[in-house]
Amino acid sequence: MQRAKVVGKLWLSSAHPYIEGYKILILCDTTSGEENYYLAVDSVDAGFDDEVLTVSGSASRQSGATKKSPADTAIIAIIDQEK
Repeated sequence: MQRAKVVGKLWLSSAHPYIEGYKILILCDTTSGEENYYLAVDSVDAGFDDEVLTVSGSASRQSGATKKSPADTAIIAIIDQEK
């Protein structure tokens, strides 16, 4: 899992049928100290400025929403607070 912050949304004119209807969000890695950006399929309805957890590779295709999708990275949780 990786922690990231939502910094934008990608607008698609067409998409693979298995990700149609899902948002593709632009994320910034918050763990490395550098500004590394990447894309992820949003399966939890995250929004701008949300802190999220993502999974990559085969783990990104384990949810019902992304099971057959070609997605390499998926958002699986929104972080509300830390203790």
